[in-house]
Amino acid sequence: MSNIITVNQNFFGNNLKIARLLNGLTLAELAEAIGTSRQYVHQLETSSRMPTGEQLGILAAYLKVKEDFFYVIPTSVLDDASIHFRSNRTAKQSSRIQAKVNVALFIRLVDLLSKYVNFPELNFPSADNIETNNDIERVAENARMYWELGFGPIDNMTQVVECAGAITTTFSGVSSEVDALSSVIKRPVIVRNDAKDSPGRLRFDIAHEAGHIIMHQDIVTGCKQTESQANRFASSFLLPRSSFIKEFRVGTRMDWKMVAALKERWGVSKAAILYRARQLDLLSESRYKGHVITLRKYEARKEKDDHLIALEHSELIPDAIDNYITAYGKTLDDLLNELHVDLELLNQILDFDASKYKSVEISDQIVPISRFMKK
Repeated sequence: MSNIITVNQNFFGNNLKIARLLNGLTLAELAEAIGTSRQYVHQLETSSRMPTGEQLGILAAYLKVKEDFFYVIPTSVLDDASIHFRSNRTAKQSSRIQAKVNVALFIRLVDLLSKYVNFPELNFPSADNIETNNDIERVAENARMYWELGFGPIDNMTQVVECAGAITTTFSGVSSEVDALSSVIKRPVIVRNDAKDSPGRLRFDIAHEAGHIIMHQDIVTGCKQTESQANRFASSFLLPRSSFIKEFRVGTRMDWKMVAALKERWGVSKAAILYRARQLDLLSESRYKGHVITLRKYEARKEKDDHLIALEHSELIPDAIDNYITAYGKTLDDLLNELHVDLELLNQILDFDASKYKSVEISDQIVPISRFMKK
């Protein structure tokens, strides 16, 4: 009789596929790494065959996961109606897939932490029957009133959506073809790619994804119309028309000092300011294009004043991990074991280095995420 031990039927092949994609590997690359065939790995991923106990250990070690990772019952289905991509139309399918599996792992982390902390209740307004640009302006203005933000500059766009119950993060290692994305499974998740470090664009991306969450629930996005609507929402939300019209001075020549001052005050890029001015017909199409050419000529790769806008980071997840460790007597290793991944994969889905929690001292004092709780 053979001494080979076969894993039982609780092994979920889709988890192997997720682990492979999290590592950016093709079927052929994984097969070569573990000394088997592409066809055999495919059979494992479709659960038509089970790995041996020895193979399971090899796969876990190579893919930076714990063996228990393969036994987690899949719960989230990231279909086209539940995930909104803000990406170039030429983005490769592999880039989208890699982003999706990062979201899947991040959702697992959020679900895990939800057992230990109370995240803010979902509090996004809803809107439908969006047909005109004026409808979108109204939706953006209503969202500001719903969240009691007034019509002045927003200090922290990330905090706005996190107070409303969304959770944000930044993914490393995902192609720059994918600018940002959001998922509406269970709890809204907004993801920003770290390939672009412009704080103004980050804020615009988050407002763009908030627009999807508010306007496009259960709607497949990514087409020209839905992306245009989300862009209009972001512009309208960050630069309300009543306030912007008062502050944007139109002259015979562009006042670039005025544009720089608006950028610092409102926390958006100069490109977004020009875009908004065109939307509100403060600039003609020809003048707008001319100013964009000038901007690209002198500030092509990165705008000069980006350092004047604070780079925003997620606060909910760092606070939740801190609470998990200090209030429950846990360690970073406990978190990794419960999530069934190694530190490298955890860091891949966070916008900070989780290694810092190795030195966190355990406290018997519960640390609530009070700054986000609704008063």
